[in-house]
Amino acid sequence: MNFTEISLKGFLCLGSAEFPFAPGEQVDVLFAQSGVILQGKTRSARFSYFELAELEITGPGTVTTGGGFVGGGFGVEGALQGMAISAILNGLTTRSKIHTFITLITNFGELHLHYDKMEPSALRVVLASVFQRMRSCDPNWRKQRISVLHLAKDSGEISQQEFEGHLSRLNASPVWPDPVAEEALRKQEAAERKRLADAQSPQGICPNCDSQISIYSDECPRCRASFGHGSAWTVKPLTAAR
Repeated sequence: MNFTEISLKGFLCLGSAEFPFAPGEQVDVLFAQSGVILQGKTRSARFSYFELAELEITGPGTVTTGGGFVGGGFGVEGALQGMAISAILNGLTTRSKIHTFITLITNFGELHLHYDKMEPSALRVVLASVFQRMRSCDPNWRKQRISVLHLAKDSGEISQQEFEGHLSRLNASPVWPDPVAEEALRKQEAAERKRLADAQSPQGICPNCDSQISIYSDECPRCRASFGHGSAWTVKPLTAAR
């Protein structure tokens, strides 16, 4: 599958377990092809998508009033009593209007980050390829999707050819048609069909340029003389012309 690296800078660590970042520390995040790379002030961490169990994006987004965060209230759907997060967030509200929270839960720990540069919905869109990469790493998700395709084929809802086409898109990026190229191909095919039909039809002579054309032609392909409704010209039958 195609994957474009996504580099996001300026996250703020709210807290973590088994990650080398302290609350209040700035963390940059790179979503690479093979996994996630985190860079803090002095320490870094990296892990594979096969180790990433959950990626959650939450938060109120744009907040127009400042302060108001107290210990035990946290926008990532949790209560973190006794931690210094409320102080961090109250400090942020004086200079930022966007509050987006991202939680990374891995095989070995979890990391909670704050992001003030993008709304939750916008960040979710930006990270679409990351979520797709995570799904492709989940064998249960893959088996479930293959099962759906088998059921559709067995019930006659899709053909064997359609089944194989749908299945191939689980393994590789789809190739989407170019509408401009498709339209050009349709015109080319129509012109070729017309040429063959004209060649097999009774022949005549264009009264303007003497080209041999189908007697049913509405227009001469060489000189563009018109033989349609209202025209004074008509194609001369080949036998009569001779």
